[in-house]
Amino acid sequence: MNLHHLKVFYAVSKGGSFTQAAQDLSISQPAVTIHIRALERYYGVRLFDRGSRRATLTDVGQTLFEYAQRIFALAEEAEHALENARELRAGRLRILGSLTVGAYYLPPVINLFKEKFPDIQISLSVDNSQRVVERIAGLRDDVGFLSGPVRDERLLVRPFLEDELVLLVPPGHAWAGRRTVSLHELEDQPVILREPGSATRALLEDRLRQEGIRPRVSMELGSNEAIKRAVEVGMGVSVLSGAIVRREAEAGLLRMLRIREKGLRRQFEIIIHRERERSRLIGAFLDVAAEAARTL
Repeated sequence: MNLHHLKVFYAVSKGGSFTQAAQDLSISQPAVTIHIRALERYYGVRLFDRGSRRATLTDVGQTLFEYAQRIFALAEEAEHALENARELRAGRLRILGSLTVGAYYLPPVINLFKEKFPDIQISLSVDNSQRVVERIAGLRDDVGFLSGPVRDERLLVRPFLEDELVLLVPPGHAWAGRRTVSLHELEDQPVILREPGSATRALLEDRLRQEGIRPRVSMELGSNEAIKRAVEVGMGVSVLSGAIVRREAEAGLLRMLRIREKGLRRQFEIIIHRERERSRLIGAFLDVAAEAARTL
């Protein structure tokens, strides 16, 4: 159906006359007549009874008018939705972070974004770094945060902030009074690791291989919180981000030791799919993330 014909028909139906429709649409009355006749001829129906000064809808015309009302109401609704999206007054963002970033760094970022854009809906999920890459590359989430490096041609990568891994021991451990430790000393300790696919584990294992160290792995856990609790009750030692154990260390529940070997600092990165590079909403979120990172 020719939507311009339908628009003229709708104007005649609402205004009750060809003359009024011409005024409303800023076109001539003969032009209105041409549009209506074209619509009637194409479908072989009569839309108006023209026996009086008013344009009275036929039964078929009334049916079309009801459809036209819904069509133009939806068009107006769509226009408002696009205007809201342009002004960032509406929209939804799906944020995905690795366990460390998602649980400890992203909440203040999202809080700052909501202060600036309160009408945007945000969902935050956490998974290991491998799954973050897979989901962003598969366009299942909008923005990903994880430990780099990330090498995937489908993705755009930008730096977020730096993080350092530290050794955790329980308060009663023989090393609890120390400030530093060597990775070589881990060979005699029960070590609790994150699950395969974790960037924290990958970085630690890579550094251990470089040093020729084979740690005595006592268990693998898929949660930073579970690891902290296991260390706290004396089930072993572990290596995690310093940021995520700061609170427990300040409360005396755990002890943090800096690791003397270099190479255990890492860059957290933000990734988006190349197809979403021009999204104004994603761009606004990335700007807020950069602003928040300066204070984290």
